[in-house]
Amino acid sequence: MLRLSNLNIGYNNSAPVVSSIDAELSDGCFCCLLGRNGTGKSTLLRTIAGLQHPLTGTIERPDSIGIVLTAIPNLLNTKVREMVAYGRLAHTGIWGRLHDEDYAMADEAIRLVGIQDIADRLLSTLSDGEKQKTMIARAIAQQSPLLLLDEPSAFLDYPSRRELMHLLQDLAHIHRKTILLSTHDVELAAASADVLWIINDKTMVKKNPQDFHPEEL
Repeated sequence: MLRLSNLNIGYNNSAPVVSSIDAELSDGCFCCLLGRNGTGKSTLLRTIAGLQHPLTGTIERPDSIGIVLTAIPNLLNTKVREMVAYGRLAHTGIWGRLHDEDYAMADEAIRLVGIQDIADRLLSTLSDGEKQKTMIARAIAQQSPLLLLDEPSAFLDYPSRRELMHLLQDLAHIHRKTILLSTHDVELAAASADVLWIINDKTMVKKNPQDFHPEEL
């Protein structure tokens, strides 16, 4: 469950980027966040994730959150399987040791995202799209009830973007994850999401996909 109440977001000593947000997502809901560049999509995701403070208002969210941001780390000597397994570190206790079951969950996340063929490659050798898929697999391996993704399909071709949307649908509907992602892929969002959050003119409105028209952006 994710609940936003009278939320104003932005940066200190400036006017809110988006004001008076009241919205909630239930377990198993797949939501796409739409809006033009600079309207506050990334700011909202970062605020929900706890990476920046809200100006006012409250956020109710699970303690554990899986996050995929636009920036992708480029660790020179880290392989894909290792990076995905790092998503399990929150479950390893004070010693930070990964066990067989952690690697099994990482391998399952790799399989779900479809990157078995690059699992043993170094991150530094990957394309941007391959790196993005790796970070999505890492978030899945974390097994958090809430996933936040900022433009996860930005570096993917159309077939891969469509596959990603189907994967996120399954994670929400079958595995009961609450998923919120920002995207510029309006058509795929409207065809895939359970609900749309649309930011425009410093406000956010909620829409059923069947009632959405692209000219509203």
